[in-house]
Amino acid sequence: MTSTVVNDNEPSTFSLANLSIDKPIQGCKNKIDNNEKEKEEDEEEDEEDNEEIDGIKFVNYRDESDLASVMALVGRDLSEPYSSLHTVIFLNQFPDLCILAVPTRNKQQGSVSDDNNDENKHEEISTEPIGCVVCKVDEEESPYYPNVYDGNNSIGDTDKMMTNNSCGSQQSTTCKSKTTLSGYMAMLAVDTSYRKSGIGTALVKRAVRRMRKRGCSSVTLETEVSNKAAIRLYEDRLGFVREELLVRYYLNWGDAYRLRLWFD
Repeated sequence: MTSTVVNDNEPSTFSLANLSIDKPIQGCKNKIDNNEKEKEEDEEEDEEDNEEIDGIKFVNYRDESDLASVMALVGRDLSEPYSSLHTVIFLNQFPDLCILAVPTRNKQQGSVSDDNNDENKHEEISTEPIGCVVCKVDEEESPYYPNVYDGNNSIGDTDKMMTNNSCGSQQSTTCKSKTTLSGYMAMLAVDTSYRKSGIGTALVKRAVRRMRKRGCSSVTLETEVSNKAAIRLYEDRLGFVREELLVRYYLNWGDAYRLRLWFD
């Protein structure tokens, strides 16, 4: 027989007033709010991915049947320090990070759906991509200070620790390395006859969103110092910042800026 011992000095009835549940409830509420915010952001991104530029659709790289088109675009319009082999490796390892822009109608003559009776015009519609972006994801080692922002150091102490301690110093006790994922935009090309219509911007935005969803903390790229239009696109419209000047980086001996876009 099991006996139950009751302490007469303790209340015999259960009261919610004796529990402190404000913090757990607040924590759950914050988590729910964050999940709802992430869901809303994903829905907004999906809507943006479904947006089309008039006469252009965006499709994923499929397989080697698209390889020749990508190589033609890259080879014609870019001065990249990559061989064809590198391009093939990127495409095979990260096919979902290669996005193609394909015309849905002839640029001069109008929509296919509007001219179903004109078979000759339908035949003139090109299904070859007129733009592409090729990306990849790498692991990146970066220094960080695990006890700098732990709440126990003043601003002056923090500055001193970050100034006096470097990862290469034998006396460093606070700096450690941290592995993060970093996206890399290797190539962006748009046919000259389709430029200044928002295709390049749309390709970059789609690629950046995909790399962010993969868990990347940032995205880097290089662009020629002389390419003022590309620099305006990346810096002014998309939020990239200059990180490094690369002297004689390209095969044509052109200098390049390395740009980076940090995610929150």
